Amino acid sequence: MTTNKKSDPRERILEAANHLFYTEGVHATGTEKIMSISGVAKATFYRHFESKDALVLAYLDLRDRLFWDYVLSPAPPEDIYEAVVRIERLVNQPEITGCPFLLIASEFPDTAHPFHGVAIKHKNKFHNFLAELLKAYPGDNNAAAARILGVIDGALSARMMYGTSKAISLLASAEAVVKGASDGTEDNSH
Repeated sequence: MTTNKKSDPRERILEAANHLFYTEGVHATGTEKIMSISGVAKATFYRHFESKDALVLAYLDLRDRLFWDYVLSPAPPEDIYEAVVRIERLVNQPEITGCPFLLIASEFPDTAHPFHGVAIKHKNKFHNFLAELLKAYPGDNNAAAARILGVIDGALSARMMYGTSKAISLLASAEAVVKGASDGTEDNSH
């Protein structure tokens, strides 16, 4: 990972943290390593981030913005299928090795922890986005959205397990969820 020494120090710190937190985890990444990679002094680090926790929250905010920028650009998807195709493309990018929000939740399993809370907030927003796209179809759009989100999270977990050795397919599973919700064959017992 290379950083431009002339760029904004805050951005360099966040860039280093983004890479390290995603690939090595928050617990395994010390602020000294982030400072070293970003090429900033301790005083500069703490001028921009009052603590490692503040940096983790900025990292999660960055990941959330990057995700939504990707999903909603160049224009929001017109339907659930277009959204799932975009997510499938994202999941299969070589640098994607899992979901940063699931990784955070696994490192900080206490649901009352602020980092875990941010992960929940992101997943709830994603669920609501999918449910809104599913309003065009008959059936329980919230249940269908939860199932599609589960398929996506499962794909991201497969990515963590197998790396880039397997392409992840989401569209067929999403279509089956929508069809099951629409024709009433969806199992609602779970």
